[in-house]
Amino acid sequence: MALGHEFWAVASVAGRVCVGLVFLLAAAQKAQHWKILSGVIANYRLLPRVLVMPAAALLPPLEMIAGVLLLCAMAMPWTVPSAIALLALFALAMAINLKRGRAHIDCGCGQSFLAQTLRWTLVARNAVLAALLLPSLVLTGPMTPSTTLTGAGAGLAFFLLYLLFNTISALPRARAHTHRFA
Repeated sequence: MALGHEFWAVASVAGRVCVGLVFLLAAAQKAQHWKILSGVIANYRLLPRVLVMPAAALLPPLEMIAGVLLLCAMAMPWTVPSAIALLALFALAMAINLKRGRAHIDCGCGQSFLAQTLRWTLVARNAVLAALLLPSLVLTGPMTPSTTLTGAGAGLAFFLLYLLFNTISALPRARAHTHRFA
């Protein structure tokens, strides 16, 4: 029983650390490129024009707050459900546009140097990030320092894997070349 609780405690911390860092990175990158953020949001064609600028102004601070609160040991009880809802909202916006046949638009994930068009793998990525937070919904009670450190290390490792896979998936696709030999 104690081993099971330890596993879920580590998973809880790891999920919050990974997703917290993802939100902090996304917020920083969106804030850095705030001039184009409203255009990216408008490109989704989901909000009335009058709401695009307020959404662009609110999104980076909202992601920053979510990231900081996920990383805090004493996070508010609404932090994890709010972060899951935000990830689900992003996934839903991408899925709606993919269903509309609008895969060509920039996902707005915040990495302008590796701009990505919409793909179902991005929707799945957000679902995985949300799933990483699920242990935090059911786990309560204090954790030992070793559990917290182990979870933080695992969360950092997951974040680095997230960066690796995100970078690889954003690289230009190599075209198959046919070579003829005489």
